[in-house]
Amino acid sequence: MIGEKYRRYLWYRLARTAPTAGSRRAALGRLSFVEVGSSVYVGPTVTITPIGGDTPERTLLSLGDRSTISPNVTLLCSMHPEQAQVPGEYGERSPIDVGADAWVGADVTILGGVTIGEQAIVGAGAVVTEDVPPRTVVAGVPAEPIKRLEAADS
Repeated sequence: MIGEKYRRYLWYRLARTAPTAGSRRAALGRLSFVEVGSSVYVGPTVTITPIGGDTPERTLLSLGDRSTISPNVTLLCSMHPEQAQVPGEYGERSPIDVGADAWVGADVTILGGVTIGEQAIVGAGAVVTEDVPPRTVVAGVPAEPIKRLEAADS
């Protein structure tokens, strides 16, 4: 869980509603439990939506060191159940983990329960419904592997 001071900073930085914010505005949902590594970039108009329930037992979004979340990305940490028994009822929350050095392209949607592996790349406009292995490039709707990246020399 993030500290109060950093949470306020994120809220100010990501979810400002000032008219001058314009296209730089992004939303961080209420009770967003986020872990952010070092040197992480989160682009404008990124939406994180953990809906349903009040206090998750775990972090809902984890962004690894040096990961990049490009503009207009939607991170859906929970979904509506297929057959809601009560109107407005929401399903279980599921965490999203983005590994170190991963790059998520613009206009991507990532569903809850997905892990983006280290050094993976998600192509612009993709809808990620399943885990992405480390050092793999995925694209499309739904996202499918299109290339395996070579390991970097040490």
